[in-house]
Amino acid sequence: MINQYQTQMNIIDIQSYGFHQTIKNQKIRMKNLIVLFAAVIMLTGCSGQRKADKKLSSEILADSSLAIVDSMAHALLKKGFNAGSGYSQVWARDLNTFVEIALEEVDPAEVRGAILVFFALQQPNNEMIDGYVLKNDFNWGDPDVYLSEIDTAHIGFKNTVETDQETSLIQTVAKYIRVTGDQSILTEKAGGKAVLERMKLMIDYLMNERYSTEYGLLWGAMTADWGDVQPNTDNVVDIDSTTTPAIDIYDNAMFIIALRDMAKMDPSGAAKWNKLADEIAERAMKHLWDEENHKFIPHIYLDRSPIPEGFDESKVYYHGGTAVAIEAGLLDRQQIEISNNKMLENVRLSGAPSIELTLYPVYPNKFFH
Repeated sequence: MINQYQTQMNIIDIQSYGFHQTIKNQKIRMKNLIVLFAAVIMLTGCSGQRKADKKLSSEILADSSLAIVDSMAHALLKKGFNAGSGYSQVWARDLNTFVEIALEEVDPAEVRGAILVFFALQQPNNEMIDGYVLKNDFNWGDPDVYLSEIDTAHIGFKNTVETDQETSLIQTVAKYIRVTGDQSILTEKAGGKAVLERMKLMIDYLMNERYSTEYGLLWGAMTADWGDVQPNTDNVVDIDSTTTPAIDIYDNAMFIIALRDMAKMDPSGAAKWNKLADEIAERAMKHLWDEENHKFIPHIYLDRSPIPEGFDESKVYYHGGTAVAIEAGLLDRQQIEISNNKMLENVRLSGAPSIELTLYPVYPNKFFH
């Protein structure tokens, strides 16, 4: 039963990747913790375990460290939406991580405003930026900035090696609506286009620019699990001639979650969004799930493989992508239990000081510059 507890801490930590540095270990509010624990208990339990499950629930609720983490997260979010104390950028994946807590600590109108800035900076090809910063705070010399005539006060930026910006923002809007009940954000216009319309265009972008017709799945650059840097180059965040196009479970699990959210926010298109989500889910399990080893393979390479000779990437276990796949409903209770045990074993083998482990075994030294 303790293994179930540790698995949820793994999953909670993994889902909080984007909240960088300061909040990395201070992330999910108490209510979400309890819901997540209960979900795994339901998935892995049976009638004969109910007494043990009740005991575990009591142990979780009595754990004062959870309340401490919750209070620290709330205190931190009172200070703003930026990803950490060292810089003032607002990132889509970060906002997706902590928007629910933020809505408990600040005026929802401020959260709404922070979300809408993203849509004002949506690009002409319909892609979504990673994040934004006030022009006066742009000081790191990035040559690839994203500007918009709709919002001239901010500068956008993007790690193009990743394919989770659009899906992160869609999930953020869905969470905002679930907490506040404010459906009007969907009809709010940026540059003459409503937010709901812009989200549809973001999905069009993914299907036009990041969709593999061979596999029927989204692709991005080869990165480590849900990381946003590529190997074998000093240009680590932008797709270029050194990039290795690849398909992984994280990007596609995020897409499935976003499509399910779209079905709820756009009832007239629900059948379309759910159908596409079902198709992505089926293909993800067909092409990425290794049934023999009960794990997701790290990548399908659409061109060459960047993996050095002598290193077996198939043995690498992706904790982050697996956790998001569980959130997307891709694994059944037995597969979740096996995944749980593999994660815990990886922590033991790695000698990690905590359950905060993204992948194991690690890639060769200096493979990632």
